[in-house]
Amino acid sequence: MRVFPLIAFILFSNLLMSQNGFGNQWIFGRPGVVFPSGTILDFNENPREIVPIFKQMELEGSCAIMCDSVGKLLFYSNGCYIANANHQMMMNGDSIGKGFLESSYCNTGGSPLTQGIIALPKPGNDRLYYIFYTDIEAPYENQPFFPLAPVTIFYSLIDMDMDNGLGAVTIKNNILLQDTFSRDVMQAVRHANGKDWWIIVPKSHSNCYWTFLLQENGVNNPYLQCIGQDWGDKDINGQTVFAPNRKKYARFNYYYGLNLFDFDNASGLLSNPTHVGFGTDTFSSAGVAFSSNSRYLYASAYENLWQFDARANDLAASQILIATLNTPPNVPVPTRFNQARLAPDGKIYIAGNSGHTFLHVINHPNCYGQACDLQQYSIPLAAPNRYTMPNLPEFKQWNEADSCNTVNTIISQENGKSSTIKFYPNPTSAYISAEGLNTGDKIEFINIYGKLYKSITYTNDGISVLDLPDGTYFVHVSDEKSVIGNYLLIKL
Repeated sequence: MRVFPLIAFILFSNLLMSQNGFGNQWIFGRPGVVFPSGTILDFNENPREIVPIFKQMELEGSCAIMCDSVGKLLFYSNGCYIANANHQMMMNGDSIGKGFLESSYCNTGGSPLTQGIIALPKPGNDRLYYIFYTDIEAPYENQPFFPLAPVTIFYSLIDMDMDNGLGAVTIKNNILLQDTFSRDVMQAVRHANGKDWWIIVPKSHSNCYWTFLLQENGVNNPYLQCIGQDWGDKDINGQTVFAPNRKKYARFNYYYGLNLFDFDNASGLLSNPTHVGFGTDTFSSAGVAFSSNSRYLYASAYENLWQFDARANDLAASQILIATLNTPPNVPVPTRFNQARLAPDGKIYIAGNSGHTFLHVINHPNCYGQACDLQQYSIPLAAPNRYTMPNLPEFKQWNEADSCNTVNTIISQENGKSSTIKFYPNPTSAYISAEGLNTGDKIEFINIYGKLYKSITYTNDGISVLDLPDGTYFVHVSDEKSVIGNYLLIKL
């Protein structure tokens, strides 16, 4: 049995896809001389598709991607240049990397700053897009610090009506602000009006944050707010993220721990800073992501993945270890727990910190503890990836009331009609019952590597899973005519 198409086929989302598809295609991979040299995770499909591509752009940290509102790929960038949907350099899209970035990184790859660039649609115009990015200079060359850091935030404007619809850069390398900025951590979130965008960039060697407002007439109201823990020189290899409900802002790295703020998306102000230190549990890379209902916060920390309850009165006391890295013996390069991102299908995907060919996935992030269902090494990439996780804001509007729900809506492969099949309890340790099946339906239990463990014919009785090893299984259901659907089951 072939693992790659099986996993791509049976990982179904339990959320409906939105028409707000600006972030629906994610690009990974370093360039190569043969096909494929990259991977697209295409969330326009349900389940998402793993698409091999041939591209020339080196992605080794920074990665901004933009689709249109229905999910069609428009452009992407590594902080050095901008490529169009044909994976060729966009018209006037060259030479956006400046300083040491241009002289020392762009000639061998892309920007190493994992959140050093982000793309946003222009408010009020569905054919114009902004892209914001930083340089790399040496502001601390004569000080007892690591010498390199960003000192300028630039922006360019892309018009998708130019070059036969492939787009062109019309405003290029405009300076937005000059200061010394933290490495890696540019992020954006929608304003309370649902149209404009807030952009936050931390200042270097401080507890201060620059905030900008992107509106129809451009970028306005830059101001500096100082709040929370001071960050020093070890501000690399981290990640920032806004909660999907736009009410929280999290910043995390291996040295300064987890920092959570309340955020007012009408005023752009941070408040109520909370810090959780990780003590001697040091690690060299880190990522952070919220569940779609904004309740659970996942901190990926090199060898470990942690869950926090962002609604808890005591954030530190809510910390739970979800998993320690468990690399299969046939995987030569470990995919560490590094940058993480909530995807349009409601799952959280986690990339590694060096060359890797798999992603991890949290299938049910809205669920508490082990029920979140982390599956390590479950998403095979078509080509090797290095550090990269696309830096995207949250484009979708999620429901805060969504709870942990492992009931799937399954699409019939024969007539396209949807039906709800329930297996319960889930997770289970012994037996499950089923609703929505017919006597004679075939049920197969398959692990994440594609191994068939058990096959039975349904008889309206309880189904024993006592003979299955503990783990996560895909329950493949079919009748004599067609595939009915697939379902996720956790055996404890």
